[in-house]
Amino acid sequence: MPSAIEPMMATLSDKPPRGDDWLFEVKWDGVRALAFVDHEEVRLQARSGLRCERQYPELAVIPHQIAGSQAVLDGEIAVLDDKGVSRFHLIQPRIANSDPNSVAHLVRSTPVVYFVFDLLYLDGYDLRNVALSERRKLLEEVVAPSEVLRVSEAFPRAGEEMLEAAREHGLEGVLAKHANSCYESRRSREWIKVKIVNEQEFVIGGFTEPQGDRQYFGALVLGVFDGTKLRWVGNVGTGFDQKMLASLFQRLTPLVTKACPFEERPKPDRGMTWVRPELVCQVKYAHWTEDKRLRAPVFLGLRNDVNPRQVKKEEPAAPPAALFAENEKEATRQIDGRTLKFTNLNKVFYPDEGYTKRDVLNFYNDIADLIVPHLKDRPLSLKRYPNGIKEEFFFQKNVPGAFAPWLRTELIQSEHNHGPIKYVFAGDRASLLYLVNLGCIDHNPWMSRSQSLDNPDFVLLDLDPQECPFEMIVDAALLVKRVLDQIGLEGYPKTTGGDGMHVYIPLEPVYTYEEARTFAELIARLVFDKKPDLFTTPRSVSKRKTNRVYFDYLQIGKSKTIAAPYVLRAYPGAPVATPLEWAEVRRGLHPSQFNITNVRERFADKGDLFAGVLERPQRLEAALEKLDGLFRELAHKR
Repeated sequence: MPSAIEPMMATLSDKPPRGDDWLFEVKWDGVRALAFVDHEEVRLQARSGLRCERQYPELAVIPHQIAGSQAVLDGEIAVLDDKGVSRFHLIQPRIANSDPNSVAHLVRSTPVVYFVFDLLYLDGYDLRNVALSERRKLLEEVVAPSEVLRVSEAFPRAGEEMLEAAREHGLEGVLAKHANSCYESRRSREWIKVKIVNEQEFVIGGFTEPQGDRQYFGALVLGVFDGTKLRWVGNVGTGFDQKMLASLFQRLTPLVTKACPFEERPKPDRGMTWVRPELVCQVKYAHWTEDKRLRAPVFLGLRNDVNPRQVKKEEPAAPPAALFAENEKEATRQIDGRTLKFTNLNKVFYPDEGYTKRDVLNFYNDIADLIVPHLKDRPLSLKRYPNGIKEEFFFQKNVPGAFAPWLRTELIQSEHNHGPIKYVFAGDRASLLYLVNLGCIDHNPWMSRSQSLDNPDFVLLDLDPQECPFEMIVDAALLVKRVLDQIGLEGYPKTTGGDGMHVYIPLEPVYTYEEARTFAELIARLVFDKKPDLFTTPRSVSKRKTNRVYFDYLQIGKSKTIAAPYVLRAYPGAPVATPLEWAEVRRGLHPSQFNITNVRERFADKGDLFAGVLERPQRLEAALEKLDGLFRELAHKR
């Protein structure tokens, strides 16, 4: 069981996300805590990484309410008012109080509830790479709710309704979590928070002199970190009672320093006493002013559970500047020196989710730098969806004269048609977006380039489900990886965006398609011999066994095409063919985890995981010798 986990954090947004794959929860106004259950004991870890179970002894019963010996839960510790609404100021007396006598009294007068919303580990199984929807199902199965432990309910497709209900009941806001999201120890766009009340943590960098009848101090001087620099954002002088003023002053006095902790000295600073920036407080406010100051702030309480260095100004994540604005129905743009006209931008391409042609064009514009190198110099077979994924589509290889004359095209002899076909290429952003404007949602290039059309530059290992769960696809891919390791070749995995996986083996373009296909067939035979219950290989669908992985090597051939890495697929949910690290290929992975709404952040973070397919070509001779040795070993064992 992990000894410590950094919690996954939500990204602020000003509106709920769209789509059927989002789950919505109440945003509890309390203290975030991970619960590490180890047989009869529970250890609570705050966001700061510090233990906090001494403050909440009533939660010691949690192990008895979990159907398991070891577990890691994620949730929020909250105190409810008489209407059942969590209020941060109510839990404030519990946060910093560890005196046994005081805590015992508070357990009776101010009891807490642990609202659990995630299950990260259970009895030997690390669940962080399992889809959230599956983690929640398991969570509800293993938790027996009580007065102190409750499962925070999640509602699918209910963003606007949840937000309105939150307003009516005076809640802080709502959380939206993508149903297929894995648990990442960082702030992620897979989890979105939409706040009704403007409220966040601030670092205390000083205090002002008291005025009139007030004692101890007048206001707290607040800041947020911008990198390593503490920026002043204003002062808060309301929200305190006499007891809180005395308690805070007692905490602040040992921290007094002569040095101003802020990068720029607050103005005016008369009567200010500086303190080391070690305390964090929760403050609600009306809004931010244009000069980045708090308007009408109100103190809510101290946050001992938050590391001061993690306190930053919360702002809705700025999406990349879209190529097309929401109000544009048609538009003309200069791209790569070309003038392109884009039409019918409001046309709905994904009816269930409401994604439009505009959304698809904006997506490809954002990821053009990633995908274009994988399309460059490769003839394309077009698949056009002029009215979206649920209407008629058609294939197009032979480019008509109506296409823009600046597009790169080439006549390539077709053995099947006994004549030349005029193929189009997409070697730059302008060409890519031109084709998307024609209704090309996904893009399907050859496995070879124009300089060496008879010689593929990768071997495609295509793993498709034959009425089997995706876990079996994962098992098959990992077996392929072990074989490639044994024969000294590098393979690059990706989801297809459909229900299968691809593994690319980059090649020097010196082998024929027949040689590449034969090599893939040898890999298929070897893994089949190792795990005959996992695979089926007959090309005829009627002859394939069900509950198996179909290892398709016959797709390797001149003029045959495959969905490129990074393409959007014409399936419900708008999934994206996504390159993976091998460490991500494990049970719990599912292609639907990667879609038009969330992959941009992933791609920005990880870069081109398929760069090696373009930059690290390999030869097969040594690998063939090692394959021969593996086959001999298998034959000897028989």
